[in-house]
Amino acid sequence: MKAVILAAGEGVRLAPLTATRPKGMLPIGGKPLLEHIIESVTATGIDDIVLVVGHKRERIQSHFQNGEDWDAEIQYVVQENPRGTGDALLEAEHVVSGDCIVINGDRIVEPELIERLIERHRATNQACLAITEVEDPTQYGTVTVEVDRVTDIKEKPAEHEIRSNLVNIGVYAFGPDIFAAIRRTDHYGELRLTDTLREFIDDHPIHAVRYDGMWLELSRPWDLLSVNNGILARSDSVVADSAVVSEDATLGDPVVVGEHSRIQPGARVFRDVVIGDNVTVGANAVVTNAVVLEDTVIKPGAVVTDCVIGAGSEIGSLTAIEGGHSDVLLDDELYTDVRFGGLVGDNVEMSANVTVEPGTIVGNDVRVESGSTLAGHVPSGTHVFRG
Repeated sequence: MKAVILAAGEGVRLAPLTATRPKGMLPIGGKPLLEHIIESVTATGIDDIVLVVGHKRERIQSHFQNGEDWDAEIQYVVQENPRGTGDALLEAEHVVSGDCIVINGDRIVEPELIERLIERHRATNQACLAITEVEDPTQYGTVTVEVDRVTDIKEKPAEHEIRSNLVNIGVYAFGPDIFAAIRRTDHYGELRLTDTLREFIDDHPIHAVRYDGMWLELSRPWDLLSVNNGILARSDSVVADSAVVSEDATLGDPVVVGEHSRIQPGARVFRDVVIGDNVTVGANAVVTNAVVLEDTVIKPGAVVTDCVIGAGSEIGSLTAIEGGHSDVLLDDELYTDVRFGGLVGDNVEMSANVTVEPGTIVGNDVRVESGSTLAGHVPSGTHVFRG
């Protein structure tokens, strides 16, 4: 059996970080998101993996190469344009000759779920999908189930349309008949796999495999914090041998500190922080609940809370990314009361005494002068002056 991982999407809602890298290469617990998925797959004994790639695919291919470092054989299939998950799977048809596990490339699950899907598929010789129960199903595809058979799938229902708190978590087991079903699917614009499954139900049983284990989805900027926290909660702190941590600095638990990073005297890096490679956290700076990508400098006295900072950025002395809850407008949708201090893109230069209000998203290559206050969305390439 092969595993097909759908990792071709652009990750628009994770911009500006995904302007320069694919979503699957965003760091989770010190390594790329896709690496966690591949490790879950290989832990089940599957060593034949197909990665469907597209946006910025070179970064994925150069990292994983032929899969040898993960004791797997990795093939790559290219989806040239983002035309949906159904189209992405269809691109892999020529390299999948039989049954397959299919996983959305932004979901981390435990190997046990993949094993259960394989067992149910082999026992029934029919399609299977994984479901779990959530409090708010409006952000997912709700699934109606009768005696472990799927009877309906609805993508992101409105509140008045909700009939079930069970949702599709984007992990499936299929036979080769799924490809013919995708080609028969009526669609306008994107061809989503859930569109195919909604029609597939009419003539083919789909078995629901219930799951209540770890399920982490990366879709919005603040998910980077919650997904990292979910991974960190399952492991001890990791400080690279080449990292230099001052005796006068404080490290919480759990944290990750990458290769050649420096935590200077008096700095406090509290729990649930991921520091990438070659990062400097200056004297007396405070970092809490944050993901800091490689080659970034946080200067002395800065306070960084509930936020994500892109690669190669500089956070000026005494700058405050305040953290806390905020309403955030993202992709024309308003998310209310989100705990999210903000997202700072790649190669941003912030001078001293800048204030970043909760929920702010700062684009790539932004320059911010001393004493400025940032709020809302700051477009890439902007030069911000005080007053």
